[in-house]
Parts: sequence; C-alpha cells; structure tokens
Amino acid sequence: MLKKHITMLLMTFSGFTFANCSVPDTLENMTFINVIDPTYSTLNSNAGAIVKVTYSNKKYMTEFLNRELGPFNGSYTYKVLDKDNGIGIYFGDEQFPLTKPSHSVLFKCLTNTYGMAIFTQISGSNEPIGRQNMLTYTVAEH
Repeated sequence: MLKKHITMLLMTFSGFTFANCSVPDTLENMTFINVIDPTYSTLNSNAGAIVKVTYSNKKYMTEFLNRELGPFNGSYTYKVLDKDNGIGIYFGDEQFPLTKPSHSVLFKCLTNTYGMAIFTQISGSNEPIGRQNMLTYTVAEH
C-alpha cells in the first residue's frame, strides 16, 4: 500500500519537477493558508476546507477558516528532500484535541510562496482509516 502511495506521489509531481522555485528551508515562524481539493470522498472528508497552519518551536496549530473544526495542535518535523526541485516533507503528530496518528505533507513548490501538497493521514485509534487530501498552499507569513 505504501509503495502504491509513493508511486502515485511521484507520478503526480513528475510534471512539476523542474520548477524554478524552492520550498522553505524551515517552517519555523511561518503561516500557510491551505485550500484542500474540493472533490469530496470518504478519503477526503475535509474537501473544500480552507486551513490556516502556523508553525513555531517545532509545534503547529491548524485552524479551519471555513468550518467549525479545531483548532488542532501538535508537533512536527520538516526537511527539504530536493532543494533543486523544490520538494519538502513534513511529519506531524496531532496532540489536541485528540491524540491522532501521524500524518505527512509532501510539498512541491510552483513558486517560492505557492505550491501543491499531498496530505496523508495514517490510520489509528482515532482515525479508523487512512486518508489523503490534495491541497494547494500559500505562504502567508514568514
């Protein structure tokens, strides 16, 4: 299953690999506005949501701007996977209001402040199934 997801991610981003942009070296003290793909499915229950994510001190806070959800808080790690091609990955662990399983976000820049990403939630005690969302991100503050 993981191999299938990785293959799909690589295929999705293959057309963007030579963008003249970069993802941030760090997420510290940054705010992103994310727009989640509007196509609803059971694997994309947050379809159409607009989300503000603030990063500081290896912690994040997610606020849904157009839904009555959250805020959600947790810890994260982030690293640039390919600086030349603008690809980074974030791993998060939600801690409030529920302790949820890990999730990841694979970022691919289209400009230095805008890009596409794939959010992957791993199944666990508070998430009965794993799910994925495609989203666009905009760096709002840094």
